[in-house]
Amino acid sequence: MPVKQYRVRYLVLKMENVPIEERRRLVELLKNECEKHQPGFRFKVVRETRGILIAKCPHKAVPSMRSLLNRLAADQPFSSVQIIGVSGTLKKAIRKFCHDTDVE
Repeated sequence: MPVKQYRVRYLVLKMENVPIEERRRLVELLKNECEKHQPGFRFKVVRETRGILIAKCPHKAVPSMRSLLNRLAADQPFSSVQIIGVSGTLKKAIRKFCHDTDVE
């Protein structure tokens, strides 16, 4: 059985008051950051409701995504974007970090 070359993590972001065109730009920036660390990995937004975004990314890209979001925090449209948490499974990510929203 082949060994996985990467582990998947689910990144939960809180995105309040971010316009739709800026969300698209942010998702594109996160996708590019993922592909730098794990070529061939398909970054994917799994869920998005009520200002909460859950994205699938490789575990090696999580620290660089945190630093990217910290750098973007100075930019006005992204000042309210923050990482709520990171989980190894989608079920745990929803249970741990999305308990007060309607993400199903």
